[in-house]
Amino acid sequence: MTDRPTQKEKTQRAFQAYLDLIDAAEWFKSEMRAPLESFDLTMEGFRLLVMFYQEGALAIADIARRRGCSVPSMHEAIERLERHRWVGRMMVTMAPAEIDEKRLPIARRGKKRKGRKFAVAGLTKSGKRFIGEVLPRHSKMVKALMTAITGRQQRVLSKICVQLRRGDVVRFVREIRMEEGEEEG
Repeated sequence: MTDRPTQKEKTQRAFQAYLDLIDAAEWFKSEMRAPLESFDLTMEGFRLLVMFYQEGALAIADIARRRGCSVPSMHEAIERLERHRWVGRMMVTMAPAEIDEKRLPIARRGKKRKGRKFAVAGLTKSGKRFIGEVLPRHSKMVKALMTAITGRQQRVLSKICVQLRRGDVVRFVREIRMEEGEEEG
């Protein structure tokens, strides 16, 4: 019969995995930074170009939410890409939502309503050409670095990273409570 790890051992194991993950990410970034910098491109800028290449034009607020940053800082990142003429942005107005006129205040009934405005960004023709040339080269470099682990391990690593980003708040709160209880006892 094996001993079950204590909450403290689980915390230490989790913290070590966290440090290893951060170190691996930093190592990858440092290995890939120089090739991108030769194009005056940051890792964040590259991520945006790839996102536009794969998904087309996107609302800037949605990109900021997905990338975990503020809308103003996303506008700054996009502005840097616009200077190279790789990305363009424009304001788009959505059609007003369908609504039963009876639900509107009397003063607004029968009047023209406006839809919501938002900023959209996407690749320009030169941006498509640029990322179409750079992405295959970058992908080959990543592939070379990833040969340290098998294809199966790469798939598992991707799944683990997705799981980590999703998180499990209920489980997190339960773990915190267990550790606090253990330390008090």
